[in-house]
Amino acid sequence: MYSDTTVPKFNIKIASNNASFQYPNLPKSVRNIVIDTKIINETGLLNDTYVNLDKLSFAIDQDVFNAKANIRNITQNAIVDAALKGTINLGNVSKAYPVKLDKPLSGILKADVTTKFDMLSVEKSQYQNINNAGTMSLSGFNYADENGKTMTISNALVQFNPSQVHLKQFDATTGKSDISVTGVLENFYGFIFKNQELKGNFDMNSKQLAVDDFMTTGEETKAEVKKAEAMKIPAFLNCTLTANANTVLYDNLTLKEVSGKLIVKDEKVTLQNVISSIFGGTIGMNGAVSTKGKVPVFDMDLNLNQVDIAQSFTQLEMLKKIAPIAGIINGKINSTIKLNGILDAIELTPDLKTLSGDLLGQLLSTTVNAKNSTLLTAFSSNLKFIDVNKLNLNDLKAFLTFKDGKVNVKPIDIKYQDIKATIGGTHGFDQSMNYNIKFDVPAKYLGAEASALIAKLSPADASKMQSIPINAILGGNFTNPKISTDINSAVTKLTTQLVNQQKDRLVKQGTSALTDYLNKNKKPSDTTKTTTPTTKEEVKTKAGDLLNGLFNKKKKAEEPKTP
Repeated sequence: MYSDTTVPKFNIKIASNNASFQYPNLPKSVRNIVIDTKIINETGLLNDTYVNLDKLSFAIDQDVFNAKANIRNITQNAIVDAALKGTINLGNVSKAYPVKLDKPLSGILKADVTTKFDMLSVEKSQYQNINNAGTMSLSGFNYADENGKTMTISNALVQFNPSQVHLKQFDATTGKSDISVTGVLENFYGFIFKNQELKGNFDMNSKQLAVDDFMTTGEETKAEVKKAEAMKIPAFLNCTLTANANTVLYDNLTLKEVSGKLIVKDEKVTLQNVISSIFGGTIGMNGAVSTKGKVPVFDMDLNLNQVDIAQSFTQLEMLKKIAPIAGIINGKINSTIKLNGILDAIELTPDLKTLSGDLLGQLLSTTVNAKNSTLLTAFSSNLKFIDVNKLNLNDLKAFLTFKDGKVNVKPIDIKYQDIKATIGGTHGFDQSMNYNIKFDVPAKYLGAEASALIAKLSPADASKMQSIPINAILGGNFTNPKISTDINSAVTKLTTQLVNQQKDRLVKQGTSALTDYLNKNKKPSDTTKTTTPTTKEEVKTKAGDLLNGLFNKKKKAEEPKTP
């Protein structure tokens, strides 16, 4: 009878003693094959079926491999009791048995492992019911994928205990990279048998790590052409990696003394306190990269400390777009940058069209190279009172935000000698710009005419003419700027103001002189009421009459008498 729970009773035995075989077209034989296997059901109940692999042994050349296992209670809660011991030269496997391999394997696998567990304990992670012991090692392992990328594992050693698998040693090289990893795997059997999460904590050290070496390739089925694509973060991984690398090669960057923690979980890599020496300073990173969605995304905080401006704003395309100051400003920068966006699926680099965030920066020990900037050259031509090469930008702080390819700069105060300036506005990743600059310019910088007029003023009046507001608008783009100012109208306004002040001064002088004269020549019996003119026209008339009278009197006094 056969049903979901019943089977015909059976007793199957497989036995072999000192057997061997060799394929005619392969150079190696499999010798000393010993098999003692029983598959038995004595009740007709499917769950009562048990498998006894009392012995399995074989040899290829001088390498001998032994195994035994017992499996029972197979449908309800399978109980496994197994042992593996022996050595396998992986290079000999395909030489003795027609295993289809795209690339030949090599390496020595050694095992001495015993295990006893039930599947229910595996599912519930009840490690106290799992009894594992022993070691497994791999040395001289070489592997090449279908695209020619190779990996060599010089030594790997795994130690088993009831609850964990200890990776005691893992030394490997691939491409230009070398890695050395130690750590602990948890839930190994849940991963193997039940497709559960593989948990672990690892330490990794590397002399040089090239990110490109860990990129895989996929095939575009529609176009039937191969293309490079970023490695998908495995969904089954839930582990922490504490890493140290002397050198990391990423895209066109060389990072030194890299350290930090990477947490892999839910198809996301979280970076914690990752620090690297680069561009003469250090960069710290905290954030995450996720490949769970249709497109990979990232959210990152960067901390730049004493970083060279010329190098960082040239080699980092993202910074070049956000603040195109490379070649114009030399020196160092401290900056905190918050940014997020989509990663290019092929290069794992930010898609700048999707970039958004903010940047707070402070310039240190800076100098300005106006000759390297079309913008600054045009700026100097339009605003003669500023020598941009003498701008002091030390300790200048700037705050800007960016989104959808546009950068918004919060107004920044800049001081040049005794000129104050405030600049703010926007520019695009496409290099277009729209900035407004407001100057407070002392009148002495506005030409000889203005200086001559100021010289005629009294010290008190001249002190009132401390600065003149001038506005400038920067448009166009960084390579072809368009600059407009209201400096001409400001000078005209200043001139008018100075002329009016001189007129007022003369009017006041005339009024004072007239009053003094009238008071001096006033007769005691004169009952006529004297009033002071109240309008400029009256003042001018009275002052003219007064001056004419004075000059005429003097003239008459000097005329000779007629004989």
